[in-house]
Amino acid sequence: MDELLACYQELLGDHPKLSLSRFAGEVERPYHVLRDARQNAVRSAQRTERRQHVLEEVRLKALEEPLSGYRLIYQALQQDVLRPAPGLHTVRRCMVELKVQRPVPRKKRRPSACPTSIVLWPAARRVQIDATRLSLPDGICWAYLVLDVESRALLHIEVVRNLSASSAVTALQRGVHVLHHLGIDEQLLIMTDGGSDFTSGAFQTACQELGHWVRAKVSQKGGMGILERLNRTFKYDGVFREELTKYCPASCVQHEVQELVQL
Repeated sequence: MDELLACYQELLGDHPKLSLSRFAGEVERPYHVLRDARQNAVRSAQRTERRQHVLEEVRLKALEEPLSGYRLIYQALQQDVLRPAPGLHTVRRCMVELKVQRPVPRKKRRPSACPTSIVLWPAARRVQIDATRLSLPDGICWAYLVLDVESRALLHIEVVRNLSASSAVTALQRGVHVLHHLGIDEQLLIMTDGGSDFTSGAFQTACQELGHWVRAKVSQKGGMGILERLNRTFKYDGVFREELTKYCPASCVQHEVQELVQL
């Protein structure tokens, strides 16, 4: 089709009155096909021209501010009220095409702790801690459950809005305080999964003060499956059967959860 349009343009030089419809009849092609192709070619050329213009604007602005990302370049282009500025994502794509976009800094992920084999667990009283998710009318909260494996006793529940290392440490310390209050001062083996709140430096320090820490799997014999089963019982036999207070802080939710456990 492009070749036919180029041929028509050449013929117009010698025959300026030659219409496109007559040319279409001569080459035995439908007139509307040639007409649409010519219109699309014009629009395509206009789009290409506009794109080259935008690329040049973005390139010049990026050279003026080499340390700026695409958002700052977009804001700088918006300040020119005389010319319409391209959109935010258009600026981003242009900077990627021009290879002037700063590389996005990537956070280095800590290598995940491998599960410890059961034969390597130190001999100590085992305490497990895990967080389970609860949905409330005003958002999500998390409940840290601390379990004494030997007695299967739930030592403490800490309800928080967000997972954090400090909340995990607080829940563990309060659960261990219950054991000390009962006269149990044995060295402890803290068992958790590979969550970032449990592998953090603050939680690891707290575990070293109490004894040892291991990462256990749910599928291991004597592993985290014990606490996972407690999580299910806690939610299905307690929380899901009651309607917790709407629009309340985590402390109020924790009070209601404690009452459910006592029941």
